[in-house]
Amino acid sequence: MTKREKMVFCTLFDSNYLDKGLALYLSMKRHISAFKLYIFAFDDKSFKILKSMKLKNVIVLSVEDIMTVRLREIREERNRAEFCWTCTPIILEYVLLQYGEKACTYIDADIYFFSDPTELISEIISARKSVGLVEHRFRRNSEYGSHIFSDGRYCVQFNTFLNDIKGMEVLANWKESCLEWCYFKYEDGKLGDQKYTDKWKQRYQCIYECQNLGAGVAPWNLHLYKYEGKKNEEIWMKYRGIPFRMIFYHFEGMKYLSDGSIDLRLWEPGVLGTSRKVHVIYGEYFAMIEFIRRYLAKKYGISFGQMILDAHSFRGQNYFLKELCKANGILEGAWKWGAYWMNSVVNADKYASEKGKFGCFCRKK
Repeated sequence: MTKREKMVFCTLFDSNYLDKGLALYLSMKRHISAFKLYIFAFDDKSFKILKSMKLKNVIVLSVEDIMTVRLREIREERNRAEFCWTCTPIILEYVLLQYGEKACTYIDADIYFFSDPTELISEIISARKSVGLVEHRFRRNSEYGSHIFSDGRYCVQFNTFLNDIKGMEVLANWKESCLEWCYFKYEDGKLGDQKYTDKWKQRYQCIYECQNLGAGVAPWNLHLYKYEGKKNEEIWMKYRGIPFRMIFYHFEGMKYLSDGSIDLRLWEPGVLGTSRKVHVIYGEYFAMIEFIRRYLAKKYGISFGQMILDAHSFRGQNYFLKELCKANGILEGAWKWGAYWMNSVVNADKYASEKGKFGCFCRKK
């Protein structure tokens, strides 16, 4: 695949994730020369706003476009997140069949591109495969097996399907599995829409594991990588001596809290160099989110107060110095407490002053 060929993506979100979804879009606009993004709006508010914005390279669809009798029943029995996970393979299939796209990549609404992802899709095509997956890339230590067991080897965040017989066979199987069972709990080797992917390489010959380290940097593996600096406005890191360009970051799990902070949910915030990576990666993202939120508030009267969680209830006693020292010993407990508050918690207003550097939604790349 060349940069001149238009890459096709799809995503889904509702008005609660409108800021993140628009941040994703603006990151694509900045780094991808030719793309088409199908956005499935999962409530009326997000659908009306997105339609009115007339975003370039975007096709806005409603959740009603994919609804069936079976899906309506499922929506009543599953929570919001579970229903969205159930629909991941469904929106992929809809784009491939209804619009006849040759290939489509599902992307989570809370990922953000820092450089061009063309090479990720080119890997799959060059390998003559039909389905592309990205590993979680957990640390290979004594806990690796338990993470794979509970969360899965692969993360549903950037999943490419070609519109061919093999790709559609895998997609149809995934769709039926999610319709049958898709809940936010571990049960019989299943977890949401995610752990189904663990078995694909054993069942199908058309599966490709992305080899590019720049795909899927996230809170659960950020500590594995050393920040090398920026080259041509792109973030470069190093893993075991191997330099790589970060393509996208998955801002999964972060929470806005009532004390004015944002909990980044970093798995190992105490690793040397974490503060610099947080500043560079999260700094740009939060400045973008702040810019978008102010735009939505001014233009549409939208706020995100419903997404703020009570800080005390969210943290409980898990991050009290006394509790960490009791569980880990005084020295290690004090170190974990300091690392958490220094690197995994940021002030929500810190990046507001940078909001002006992103221009507007209609700005050309």
